[in-house]
Amino acid sequence: MGTNGIRRLNRYREIVSLLVKHGFGYIVQEVGLTDTLTLKDRLISDFKQGNSQEMGYRLRHLLEELGPTFIKLGQLLSIRSDLLPVEVIRELELLQDHVNQVSINEIKDKIQLEFGQAVEDIFVRFNETPVGSASIGQVHEALLPTGQEVMVKIQRPKIKETVLADLEIIKDLSKMMENHYDWAEHYHITDLMDELSESIKNELDYMKEGRNTETIQLQFENHNGIKVPEIYWEYTTAEILSMERIDGIKITEIQQLNLTPEEKRQIADRLIESFVTQILREGFFHGDPHPGNIHYIPETKQLGFIDLGQIGRLSARKRYDVTTLMIGLMNEDTDLIVKAMYRLTYVPTSVDNKRFYDDIDRVSKKFSHTPLGEWNFGLTINELFSISHNHQIYIPTDFMMLGKTLITLEGIISDINPSLNLLELAKPYAQQLLVERYNPVKFGKRLWNDAEDMAESFTKIPGQLEEVLQKTSEGDLKVKISVHELDDIFTKIDRLSNKFSFSLTLLAFSIVVLGLIVGATFGTNTILTSIHALEVGFVIAFMMFLWIIYSIIKTGRF
Repeated sequence: MGTNGIRRLNRYREIVSLLVKHGFGYIVQEVGLTDTLTLKDRLISDFKQGNSQEMGYRLRHLLEELGPTFIKLGQLLSIRSDLLPVEVIRELELLQDHVNQVSINEIKDKIQLEFGQAVEDIFVRFNETPVGSASIGQVHEALLPTGQEVMVKIQRPKIKETVLADLEIIKDLSKMMENHYDWAEHYHITDLMDELSESIKNELDYMKEGRNTETIQLQFENHNGIKVPEIYWEYTTAEILSMERIDGIKITEIQQLNLTPEEKRQIADRLIESFVTQILREGFFHGDPHPGNIHYIPETKQLGFIDLGQIGRLSARKRYDVTTLMIGLMNEDTDLIVKAMYRLTYVPTSVDNKRFYDDIDRVSKKFSHTPLGEWNFGLTINELFSISHNHQIYIPTDFMMLGKTLITLEGIISDINPSLNLLELAKPYAQQLLVERYNPVKFGKRLWNDAEDMAESFTKIPGQLEEVLQKTSEGDLKVKISVHELDDIFTKIDRLSNKFSFSLTLLAFSIVVLGLIVGATFGTNTILTSIHALEVGFVIAFMMFLWIIYSIIKTGRF
């Protein structure tokens, strides 16, 4: 076994040991990893499940002890309110990077390795005391030769190797869970973990974070009220990111400034406007807008966005559907809400459309008598996700991230001024989007694009039909049938066979009776005629006929 294999095996043992320590031993036992435990771990293993709050508490501490990869995984899972109980979600939202600072010598060695120069030769000044230390990177203040104050994010030494190894293990564990738990297979845990793993890998590449920052910056290049830090590419690599320093306070700390209600409303309005631009106009938005990542700059009265490693993306079609959902919620239009939910999620063929519509309608009517300014948008979104979950509808991670982002924004706005409401602030922008949607030029362009898609689909039909006919003639046609459809097919086969059995039985009965009648008519002198075989045979044949008919009818498949 190579070095990587040994490292992976040791990491497996560490993970399994911590699972048992924090009360998740039953998972270890059921997926067949008990053999990796030491005798001590087996003796202390506890296979008892607690309630949701206790489980969430234990899960949070387990992930924190497992390290940066699992902390990031837990933070990303905290947006999956469709899969996890609310008590678990609340605990995952408390996940913190409890890590030690990287020594300044290691930081300097890392910088020299990346740039081929000593720190003193790159920066005029480099503050050896970090302003922040997280599981993946550590941030230091520095001064460039140009006189620009910057924040330098340096990736922890060897963290990439650790994270990538952990992600491989997570992939293995998710496959094991799908093999042992029906719910894991139903919710495509492997696919979900692949999505989350991709998000974590993206955060390891600071070049991507730099490009994300520039993209958001371009969205607001003509907006004086939004500040996004400039990236200094000459001092940036995949593992070191140098960006403009933004001086400000957390947006939730503006209470310290004694602002007037009107000024607070302007700040909240600007925040909503910025995210309407990101989400509904550009389809590229800050995926982690917690208060620490949104600053308020009192001197310029600007909002500053930082830490853009986690980004949400929405295609043009999804932006259209999200707008439809927002308009449906504001206008209490169940048809629009259902239409948008169907387009934004993966709906199985087995879903009961009427029941789903009725459940959405119930939520719509529940809030229909609530003034817009008092409407709890986060509660509404969570109810929509819960209904989808109950109907076994899968919600993609990008839609979940969007929901989480909007709920976080609602909380920030409430902290700024409890009397303000997200939907009330967003309504003017939604109305503007509605007007733009039916703009004759844009409407015509959308119709033209749809017509092009339909024309392209039609042109493919002859080729697809020819391919099906060719495979059929060659006996190579494969048909995919779901379990539900397979059961229907077997039912139909049973009905056909039962009808066939009924016909044969009726024919046999008729032949027997006919034979007996012929024998009695021609007066053939046999032992059968001497014992009234006609009557006896008729009775026996009739009883058999009734028994077969009863058996067929009893199956309910006739």
